[in-house]
Amino acid sequence: MAVATAVAAVLATGTVMAANGRQAAAPSPAARPLPRAVAVPLERAWPQAVVTMPGMRADGLFRFPVTALDATRILVVAGPGMATIRAIEVYDTTTRTFREITGISVPPGMRTYRPQPPALDGPNLAWHVNAVRKDGTQVREIWTVPLAGGPPRLVAAMTGEHLRIERIALDGDRIIWSERTGGVWWMPIAGGAPTRFPGSDGLHLVAWPWASDVADGEDRNPTRLVNLAIGRPSTKDVVAPLDVLRLRCGPSWCQGVRGGRTYLQRPDGGGAAEPQGLGLVPKLGDYPALDRFVVTGRAVYDVRTGTLAASDRPGIWWGNEWSAEPAAIVYWGESLRDGYRVLNLAAVPPAQ
Repeated sequence: MAVATAVAAVLATGTVMAANGRQAAAPSPAARPLPRAVAVPLERAWPQAVVTMPGMRADGLFRFPVTALDATRILVVAGPGMATIRAIEVYDTTTRTFREITGISVPPGMRTYRPQPPALDGPNLAWHVNAVRKDGTQVREIWTVPLAGGPPRLVAAMTGEHLRIERIALDGDRIIWSERTGGVWWMPIAGGAPTRFPGSDGLHLVAWPWASDVADGEDRNPTRLVNLAIGRPSTKDVVAPLDVLRLRCGPSWCQGVRGGRTYLQRPDGGGAAEPQGLGLVPKLGDYPALDRFVVTGRAVYDVRTGTLAASDRPGIWWGNEWSAEPAAIVYWGESLRDGYRVLNLAAVPPAQ
């Protein structure tokens, strides 16, 4: 069917000076396109990973899949719309039942209240809220709840310098986030004062413990990935050809656009590949989901095995922008009332 990325061409020989003053690999020759894979229907490629899910609750709230917790559980939010979620649930794909983790209510005194994508680390969930009080004060709240369920707990309500939270993560007993202006911060999950990670100036959270020097929505490519988990940050230089646009990197894989095609490479420039028949990534700005799957408007490409799987109804393919990290699901359907088919990427076997 296809070949794994091990047969992709290696980026090449000389160096040239990039516009930002760093050296970048000069692609000579260009990355060799992988042989065109025959797109296999999702249900045939990964039958155990495709499930159905109701799109509405009995109380009339719409459900939106967020990400996979594992091979049989999907994190879900519910509300009148995606910008006004009022509950967080888990859908068990084996029993086809929902369990509510927590409800989300609008506190008194709020003019607008918009919870953002939740993050999780196994035992806990956390999310931040973009809110405006009735007196006009902007505030960013951080909430947490055990994945087992229970009432949510307010960890922080911040004004002033911390209004531009862009992405959050959990790491045991602390909540971590980065801000649009740069810098990665943390505070105890029990609450306390924000503390900036040493060496994180100008960095933006990718997936804990990794951060990069490019924010979501920026056109430029990153030049480094930094591991902030240890006392002294360690850095991987990102080496990209000059003609690659909007490259975004996880710990192992990067994706971007080159010559009108989806482009893949390792952060160090190795493993360069242009999968044929994939199409362009509709939402530029993130690395492959689970550091493995490239999701486009009509297909999913597994960089580990070379499998190309496609939906039979790509015109109604829906994305995965509700996750704090690249979502481990893709979902699609006729309408919210009719429910979804969901591809659970966490249920795809490692070697399939």
